[in-house]
Amino acid sequence: MIFILFILGIILGSFVNALVWRLYLKTDPKNKNNTDLSIFRGRSMCPTCKHQLAPFDLIPIFSWIYLKGRCRYCHKGISIQYPIIELFTGLLFLMSYVYWPINFSLWSYILLIIWLIVLVIFVSLALYDLKFKILPNNLVYVSTFLSLVFVLIYYLNFNQTSGYLLTRVFGVVFSSGIFYFIYQISNGKWIGGGDVKLCFALGLLIGGPLEAILMLFLASVLGCFISFTLLLLGKFKSNMTIAFGPLLIISTLVCFFFGPHIINWYTNLIG
Repeated sequence: MIFILFILGIILGSFVNALVWRLYLKTDPKNKNNTDLSIFRGRSMCPTCKHQLAPFDLIPIFSWIYLKGRCRYCHKGISIQYPIIELFTGLLFLMSYVYWPINFSLWSYILLIIWLIVLVIFVSLALYDLKFKILPNNLVYVSTFLSLVFVLIYYLNFNQTSGYLLTRVFGVVFSSGIFYFIYQISNGKWIGGGDVKLCFALGLLIGGPLEAILMLFLASVLGCFISFTLLLLGKFKSNMTIAFGPLLIISTLVCFFFGPHIINWYTNLIG
């Protein structure tokens, strides 16, 4: 199962690379009706010369290594982003199975499938935000819908009380609500509206207010670490924009799998 999920993950990681590239190009009015950029109908192509790729060119990770990071046809360099995203997605799929917090049963496997789909969307959102400093609404809305389905299935099939749903509401209020407040008082200068929408889905998945606070804390620490690192390297600029979506998503993954353990460790630490 671990091997199968890892292979599935790197394959879907390749899909993430194509999805992000095509979604961005489709924002250009000139490409709006271009069927070559369709997610489901368009053929895979080189991002530089647009030559259609052969099946041997599309083997995740291996093809990039074999071709030495260059297109077979135009010989232009292909970003290392491609194998990194494929490997990262594969590792996330593997980790999801190893650290899955719900005892395996029929409904637990259904939840795992939904979670893996959400993971693909999260990786797509993180990559899109890193490259273009924006979170596309269509992906955010799909992730929110699937997160809501995840919560409802868990509530209906795992003997949860109404308190379970209430904690999810508080998780959304604390995560999305805090960001919405920051967005309003800064007039969108400190944080983007996409982060506010994304936190609605993240708050549903991670649980109650403590998990939401932990998620925001971890994301902020990561943001500070990146800022200080850029400052030490002399690459930080006053007008620089740091994509916060990937940090929120990474923090959510930590909270989803390890949040209760971190909170218990901290509460025991402070007595």
